[in-house]
Amino acid sequence: MRDEKGRFILGHHISDKQKEINSLRQKGNKNMLGKKHTDKTKEKMSKNRAGKNIGKQHHLWKGGISKGYKTGYYSMAYKDWRTKVFTRDKYICQQCGVSGNKKYLTAHHIKSFANYPKLRFDVNNGKTLCEDCHKLTDNYKGRANRKNK
Repeated sequence: MRDEKGRFILGHHISDKQKEINSLRQKGNKNMLGKKHTDKTKEKMSKNRAGKNIGKQHHLWKGGISKGYKTGYYSMAYKDWRTKVFTRDKYICQQCGVSGNKKYLTAHHIKSFANYPKLRFDVNNGKTLCEDCHKLTDNYKGRANRKNK
């Protein structure tokens, strides 16, 4: 029960019938619960959705741009570059000299991955660093970009 300002009155208990009504409201429309759409209905629904929310019709479309640097980190070329850098440096941090079996190693881009796309997979643009030394670099996680702003 509520008072004249719409606030709940302390000590008021909701009836079992009202609890059931509230429960049904939260569950939503259950008319199709336990039932399956026919193939004909599925086909109609599919045709109705066709072409909507895809590409230029989608409300978040930004002209076909994407974060190209994200796709690079997950490519085979990146994984191959990383392995070559580790192998060249014998899996040893080039800053403090710790080996890879004692600490997590990172293949660090000397010139930024995002700002120098032509050097992304150049082995000479990479060096092996442990995570602690990597955090101290001038371009760790875009630090260089934040300093310039």
